Amino acid sequence: MLNKIIIIFILFSSFSFKLLANHTDITVGLEPFPPLVNEDGSGFVIDMLNALQKNASLNFNYQIMTYARAKKELENHRIDMVGLTPKDSETQAFYQYAQELNWHFNTTVDLYSTSSTNFDLDKLPNNSIGTLIGNADFFAELAGVPREKFIEVSSLSRLVMMMARGRIKVILFERVAMMSTIKQLQNDLNSKVPTEFNSPESPQKIYYQKFKIIAASLAVAKNETGYALKKQLDKLLAENTLQYFQEITPYAKLPDTGVIE
Repeated sequence: MLNKIIIIFILFSSFSFKLLANHTDITVGLEPFPPLVNEDGSGFVIDMLNALQKNASLNFNYQIMTYARAKKELENHRIDMVGLTPKDSETQAFYQYAQELNWHFNTTVDLYSTSSTNFDLDKLPNNSIGTLIGNADFFAELAGVPREKFIEVSSLSRLVMMMARGRIKVILFERVAMMSTIKQLQNDLNSKVPTEFNSPESPQKIYYQKFKIIAASLAVAKNETGYALKKQLDKLLAENTLQYFQEITPYAKLPDTGVIE
């Protein structure tokens, strides 16, 4: 009897080990991109990836970090995937070590300012256009303006406060993330927002102007492991994924210029 129990235990242990061995851990470095990717590790993109785990032997481990750090971690093979990337539009240096998935969805990038006269980027001085860390090289190239015009910071809320205080003239970033952050700050009742930005007597207007439509994607390493992961994810993401982004579709229908209410 004892021998039979031991044999069953060994067989069960062997079976469990095979299950674990066939389970692939994927470390994903994601830039905060609310509500697509939130600081707390939630978000529509994460919901989509989590749904894949139900139908595949994948286990996604999320690390929220700046875009610059995510790219560096991927280049140094410390993580397996980064996002969100501007599909087919990153710098040449990026594509030396990274490759994007076939999956993507369209996002709108806008200019934001407390004055609509600031939207002529060619006339702006150096260090007057704000964006998140790791995005300035890409946006400078896309806008055709010198990199020196940009300043990078670590959070969207800090960008908004810098603009409210006149430290930068313009913010250049994705619409859903930027507008969500601005509206959250406008509704903040905990005195975290400077009075010059959110005074009940004279609320400061923030104007926006459409800059460009950019396809957002995810990227993996440009090596044998990355190719295998890309092939698996491309197949999994080939089905309809729009269901995860229905809540943000109204943002795409906004006028090309306006004031954030």
